[in-house]
Amino acid sequence: MMQQQMQQQLEGMSFPASKQDLMNSAMQHGASNDQMDMIKKMPMDNFNSMDDVMSAAKSMMKM
Repeated sequence: MMQQQMQQQLEGMSFPASKQDLMNSAMQHGASNDQMDMIKKMPMDNFNSMDDVMSAAKSMMKM
């Protein structure tokens, strides 16, 4: 569920994007504190596509 919400909050992102770009977009779209923390803790600093973001999010959920 959180992945789907994150994808909706990041809809329209231009890639490549930095972790800070993701955080800014998520914040503008009402991301929860948990979602913001997940983005902060993602192992990558730069993302080439939404697929990269979703892969990083999946890896965070397994932890």
